[in-house]
Amino acid sequence: MASRRNRKSRAGKAQSRKSRKRVYYAGGGVALAVLVGLVVGYNSVRSYLRSDEFRLMLGDEVGYELNGEAELSIFEWDGWSVRTDNFSFEELNGFQNIKASGIDAEVDIGAIWSGVYRIENVHLRELEFTGDFRDDPNREILIKERPVEEKSFWDPFLPDSLEVTGIDIASVNGSAKLDDGEWEWQNASAKIRPGSTKDVYDVTLVGGEILTPVSLAEKMTLRVAKGRYSGDRFYLLESEFEVLENGLMIAEGDFGIEDGTWQIRGEVTGSRVQEVIAEDWKRRLMGPLDFSFEVIGKPDTESRLTGHLRIRDGMLTALPLLDKISAYANTSRFRRLSLNEASLDFEKVGEHIKLANIVLSSEGLVRVEGVMEIEGNEISKGDLRIGITPGTLAHIPGAETKVFKRGDLGLLWTPLKVSGTLDAPQEDLSDRLIDAAKERMFEILPGIGGYALKFTGKPIGEATKMVLKEKGVILSVAEIALGKASDLLNPSGSGNSEKEKGEEAGTIEKGAEVIKKGVGTIFDIFGRPISK
Repeated sequence: MASRRNRKSRAGKAQSRKSRKRVYYAGGGVALAVLVGLVVGYNSVRSYLRSDEFRLMLGDEVGYELNGEAELSIFEWDGWSVRTDNFSFEELNGFQNIKASGIDAEVDIGAIWSGVYRIENVHLRELEFTGDFRDDPNREILIKERPVEEKSFWDPFLPDSLEVTGIDIASVNGSAKLDDGEWEWQNASAKIRPGSTKDVYDVTLVGGEILTPVSLAEKMTLRVAKGRYSGDRFYLLESEFEVLENGLMIAEGDFGIEDGTWQIRGEVTGSRVQEVIAEDWKRRLMGPLDFSFEVIGKPDTESRLTGHLRIRDGMLTALPLLDKISAYANTSRFRRLSLNEASLDFEKVGEHIKLANIVLSSEGLVRVEGVMEIEGNEISKGDLRIGITPGTLAHIPGAETKVFKRGDLGLLWTPLKVSGTLDAPQEDLSDRLIDAAKERMFEILPGIGGYALKFTGKPIGEATKMVLKEKGVILSVAEIALGKASDLLNPSGSGNSEKEKGEEAGTIEKGAEVIKKGVGTIFDIFGRPISK
């Protein structure tokens, strides 16, 4: 019995050893098969990646993703490092074109077994992008369709996604056509890295120049710009640009790749007003200039530019008007007008410009406030008011009593209408000062009105308006009137004594002086068109 049990035990142990051997052999066989499969698969994948078939497939995939035709030149492999000379892409609708040269990268072979093509350490010598984002309702939008292809033997073993861990570009160049004009950039370097979530990329640009259709920033030098691409939209998170001669612009914004909407917000500091005004004004208006702005654009609509402008510690000089006022008021304070305040809000849509909250102030002398609107070259609205310190125009008869009225800030105020064109603006203050001087003149010398009627044959109002608007004529009329003053002062005429004649002459001389001081220079002061 015992002997039988012992024999059964020894047989069981032998069977168990045989089973374990079969397991070991089977496991070893599977391991060997896996190893052989890996080697074969590795070599097969390696061979496939280095084939023209893979290169063409990759170009097709990029083309489908970007909706166009993409092509890569021959790959040159060194281990798992690869180089290709050129990449080109033409968007199906002609909106965008991309060219790249001098491309180097590394393939993470281990990631292939995780189902992904992982490309690392991508370097481009040069990247050029051109885009046309102008709205054209007649342009037909075409979509590239992916053809149905039979799956190959290797499809189940090959990755179905692509990852790029980062791209460094030595030189970025390109242009973009928008409805408002063309933007160009050149010689910027770029770093592109994956963001925190899928299909998000962080972008950093350094250096290079940007040419724009914006008159105040036709050429900018990029210091640094950081942005993010997400969901077919690019966000400019922060940026610094050198603009004008010494200005610094900081800006942020976003741009829609698909919907074509965009906006930019920013401010410019460190520039000077001479850098942005017309040539004939450069020696007249000076001072540091700061301004903030926002631009909003979308298809089928003119972009809208708004902002605020301020001149700090400005100087207004070399204006004929100021020189005349200085001479007439017997002071040099108007020859160089220090501006303690100079600012305005602006808005531009197409050819329409609106200037609001205009303030030009020289403390203790003059202040101008109001709004203006410009359509092309036409001044469609110019509602201003001008304030002066009492006594400034005291030598112009009627100016400070009939034209200007006391108001806030201790100043004398009057409205000022501006019209006409930018090349030849017109204002209504001169006529009102002349009319006021005329009225005051007739209050001082009432008989002149009678002689204006006698010598012109026209009613007093029409006659005096006519003569006062002609430079120099007023003095001639005054001479005529005052030369005949004996008829006014002594109707009997010829019987005057020498003493009486001397008194007449003195009266006449005083009257002429009044007219010369009160009216004779008004045309010279105010009659000039406002310079551009």
